[in-house]
Amino acid sequence: MKATYLRWTLAIAACLAVVAALWPSEAGSPEEKAALEAGRVIITYWDRHTGHEFDERKVLIDEFNASQSEVYVRALPIGFTMEKLLTSIAGRTPPDILSTEGTILAALAPQHCVMPLDRFIEESESVDPEDFFPHVWRAVTFSGHTWGIPVTTDSICLLWNKTAFRRAGLDPERPPRTMTELLEYANRLTVRDETGLKQIGFLPWLPWDHTHMWGGLFGGEWFDDASGRFVCGDDPHIIAMFRWMQSFSIDPDAPAQLPYALNPEMVAAFRTGFGAYQSANNPFYSGKVAMTQEGEWQASFIARYAPELDWGVAPLPQPEGAPPRCYSPTCVLDMIPAGAPHPEAAWKYIEWFNSPRPGGRPSPASDYNRAICNIPCRRADVMHERFLGDPALSVFVNELLTKETPVFPVTPVAQFFIDQVERERELVTLRQKTPEQAARAIEDSANAELDRILAIMRRDQP
Repeated sequence: MKATYLRWTLAIAACLAVVAALWPSEAGSPEEKAALEAGRVIITYWDRHTGHEFDERKVLIDEFNASQSEVYVRALPIGFTMEKLLTSIAGRTPPDILSTEGTILAALAPQHCVMPLDRFIEESESVDPEDFFPHVWRAVTFSGHTWGIPVTTDSICLLWNKTAFRRAGLDPERPPRTMTELLEYANRLTVRDETGLKQIGFLPWLPWDHTHMWGGLFGGEWFDDASGRFVCGDDPHIIAMFRWMQSFSIDPDAPAQLPYALNPEMVAAFRTGFGAYQSANNPFYSGKVAMTQEGEWQASFIARYAPELDWGVAPLPQPEGAPPRCYSPTCVLDMIPAGAPHPEAAWKYIEWFNSPRPGGRPSPASDYNRAICNIPCRRADVMHERFLGDPALSVFVNELLTKETPVFPVTPVAQFFIDQVERERELVTLRQKTPEQAARAIEDSANAELDRILAIMRRDQP
């Protein structure tokens, strides 16, 4: 334990000035000064959301601050927070609450950077583990403790541009329902001319590399939760998925090319003009990509950045015989860092955020998900008409309600694993590795990294 902290301290000592620059004064705004004068505890909330998503969070935090006279929450839009959090812990100035992802939590908790919440949950009348979707509660519960409270989750589906369908002679109200149809549509929607690529029908790694998702949709298993080991090396479904991925790139040695296959260099050149993701220039909004894999937040993004876009949403096709599955990669959660100065006050806010309001009105967490078009982590919230009754959200929600949702690997090397999956996918699609080689390399490298991290953790145990 001491050795781990020493390594972190030495590695990030030069960054401590960043904390000083980031950290606001004890009471900066007039509201904070008034709260301090009134004897309230001021706690700091680091939000991984920014932009309009942070603005919606701030509305609810202001509601909390006005609802009682004991705690005042100061909210800061920090974004992705691993480095900043480690710096703050080393400098003994962590925030009271951190909003982050399940993969980050799984790496931090074994290193004693997170406070377990078991005592608070046992005493709470409103935070019940049974109310949450199993896959999100599993993301925050491991090593015998619960380390965070899930706030938002996602569901990935197929989005299609109905205008592009009409131009290609496809029924704009009928998305592909099978893997065969998906490839047929990808062919008809891929547009080239003498100057190059004009429109991509579909690529399974655009805009996000969800290779992990596709492995599960093919029926594969990456990780064995019981043994805590990666097991994908010889999985025939994972290998079949990589072979399918490879079919989207041109094989220079093949006498005939698949009609939807693309030259990797052409795709790279095409992507330079994609435009910013969160803007009107998003390639799906601008018509450069006809079908894409996206999450429910697009209902909000499209309304904001491309309100004229004629689009639809449907479940992602799966291979014939594969178990019906949806993909909800992990969750965004609230946690209390180790060494947080005001854990009791922090929990007061977390519990309020996840509790139904008086009169049976939805919780602030439910309101927040609705405002940013994400999916709540509790089944009762998802069943509300404002989620199930919204045509833009109902398909995403029904995927979670009606299909198996595999648990994302809960392991200290979850991010390393995902990085390896994406790296091997690229090597496969560039035809520098076979699908069999890629699957084996992922299992071997992830398990080797896991053994290395576990050895360090055992050595550093007090």
